[in-house]
Amino acid sequence: MSHLRAQLFNILHKPSPQNKVARYVNYFLAFLIFSNALCVALATVPWLWQAYQTLFVGFETLSMVIFVLEYLARLWVCVEQNRYAGALIGRARYALTPLAILDLLVIATAWTSFDLRFLRMARIVRLLRVLHLDNFAACLQRIMGGLQQRKELIIVAITLMVICLYASSAVVYQLEHQAQPAVFTDIPATLWWAIESLTTVGYGDMIPQTPLGRLFSGLVFVFGIGVFALPMAIVTAVIIEAGTDSPVTPVCKQCGQPLMPDPSQTQHSKHP
Repeated sequence: MSHLRAQLFNILHKPSPQNKVARYVNYFLAFLIFSNALCVALATVPWLWQAYQTLFVGFETLSMVIFVLEYLARLWVCVEQNRYAGALIGRARYALTPLAILDLLVIATAWTSFDLRFLRMARIVRLLRVLHLDNFAACLQRIMGGLQQRKELIIVAITLMVICLYASSAVVYQLEHQAQPAVFTDIPATLWWAIESLTTVGYGDMIPQTPLGRLFSGLVFVFGIGVFALPMAIVTAVIIEAGTDSPVTPVCKQCGQPLMPDPSQTQHSKHP
């Protein structure tokens, strides 16, 4: 029994591209996850649901049985890892990990009105290695490292966004409330106008009518969009940097500051 559990652990928890069984099992799980995501989307089309309801329900039932068996199997074999040692405590510790909670949440909500089956796509993260997507995982790690190095800059940019949203909402409320009391009812309601305006969505459901309101709105559009674009500019720069072959400077897990190389080691490396 322990030998079977060890083999199943290498298939589910520690798959290797060299392991044919693990590769095919995880290929099947990836195909099943993508198929479920597609069926969840197609089932919302009325005429497709009416025409193929039996097929949708049958495939969902079969998929749910497989996912439940997979969850139970992962829970059974997780004790093969040292950090999850212990029949009860180890399995309980594994059940509280983010991906295990996600698996259980998706399974539990399949029979409720609040459908979270689309979250199954997040389980693809487990299959990156066996699907030969190591480069994708490494690039994602570089992006996270770059964002960690720029977290102070991101916090400042987000703070400026919040200030810009609140200030523009408060000013437009003061300028437009008397002219349009049913539209600009209060500052929280006007906050929706600021969000759709600064993100350039512009649904047209809240439009300033007074001359001062329009003048101030124009100023907000010109200068506020630049403030709103700051976080995305930072993220874009990180993504472009991650696409290069240059390694990302390691970051200290304690303080988040980049780790600098030891000068003495650098000198020794230059002068053996």
